Amino acid sequence: MKAANYLNIIADQLHPYMAFVFPSGNGIFQQDNTPCHKTRIVLEWFDQHTDKFHLMSWSPNSPHLNPMEHIWDVMELQLRAQTPPCPNISTLNDRCLDIWYNPSPVMYQKLVASMPRRVAAVLKAKGGAMR
Repeated sequence: MKAANYLNIIADQLHPYMAFVFPSGNGIFQQDNTPCHKTRIVLEWFDQHTDKFHLMSWSPNSPHLNPMEHIWDVMELQLRAQTPPCPNISTLNDRCLDIWYNPSPVMYQKLVASMPRRVAAVLKAKGGAMR
């Protein structure tokens, strides 16, 4: 994705959402280190909108802090547990969409509950590699 496209999504979708959910401007947005997220125009946009919400600082070696990575892991485990295995791409697509649109609330609760432990582990590793 190009930075300009990402910036359009942020401005058109994220900005109004954060303003609605966090009207006092105390929301924190987390993004990873994808190249388009770190471009000058994107970072300048976030700097100009700090009164609406804040951009979380992100260690480049800490995918453990990104809940999305854990959601992908859960999806993969659920796909691998299904029998019979997907016979074709169309079935795989359907199963992925089914898992994506029907998440378990328990999964989200576990992800939220695991954040303090994961943050502590990243701090202990000083942002470096972890088990």
